[in-house]
Amino acid sequence: MSSNWDDFRFFLTLSRTNSFVSAANQLKVTHSTVSRRISALEADLQTKLFIRTEKGCRLTPAGEQLLPLAEEIEKTTQKLQEQVSGKDNQLSGTIRIGTPDGLGNCFLASKLSVLQRENPLLEVELIAVPMYFSLSKREVDILITVKKPVQDRVIAQKITHYRFGLFASRKYLEQSKPINKVSDLSGHRFVGYIDDLLYDQKLKFLEEYSPTLKTSFRSSTIIAQMNSIKAGAGIGVIPYFMVHTEPDLMPVLPEKFLEREFWLQVSPDTKQLARARETMDFIVEQMHSQKNLFMLLPEGESPSV
Repeated sequence: MSSNWDDFRFFLTLSRTNSFVSAANQLKVTHSTVSRRISALEADLQTKLFIRTEKGCRLTPAGEQLLPLAEEIEKTTQKLQEQVSGKDNQLSGTIRIGTPDGLGNCFLASKLSVLQRENPLLEVELIAVPMYFSLSKREVDILITVKKPVQDRVIAQKITHYRFGLFASRKYLEQSKPINKVSDLSGHRFVGYIDDLLYDQKLKFLEEYSPTLKTSFRSSTIIAQMNSIKAGAGIGVIPYFMVHTEPDLMPVLPEKFLEREFWLQVSPDTKQLARARETMDFIVEQMHSQKNLFMLLPEGESPSV
């Protein structure tokens, strides 16, 4: 195989933009150059890497298999360049991370201090609120969302799947009608989001259980919802990773879980910064290493995976 790093650079850029035009703009070359380099790589590997369509392109199964290998090559090449140049041997400066409030407050806030202990000159700003900030306007350096981004000039990767379920306080369940099936939810009190302040439509959870369920307590943050549920206000939908430290929260219909994804996003310019790459790698590693926290109920009370 005669391919070099530059071939994989074209491959990665096209896989991240899904558009020859956008890839060309990002790489500062012509559309035909991108097409020619991808065709050369496909010929060298003797396989199709992209399916061309009128709306752009998408990875073939072979392309999906190549993607993580190309990302490893990218990471190794960047580290070699930094070591040779003598730059960024010590992470420093400020990195600002925007995340959903539950993930930021209940998971990342307690993890990022580890990264800072290893890099004492690194300053971290964690914005964990129920809204998304803009990468293009440089409101944040790294953004985590629950939906796949559609912007062209964004580098994105899926971090992990995670699950939600219905939960209520032990006291609430003891004082309420038994719940053995979805139809038993009728007549119970519910906790949820304020519809017109919902920052992502993928968070309309209760509708997926039943369109007739009505909330009597609503908040713009998942933290407030969880605290309300703990206090006995009713039943609500909470991510598994938040309830592992809440022994008084009991699963309701645990076999009826919901599933979403966390996506990590960064602009191409920001990804050139060592502190951004290292922070992204740290976040991904922390979430991958604790996958059970995101996918299983506490104490092994898990629906089948």
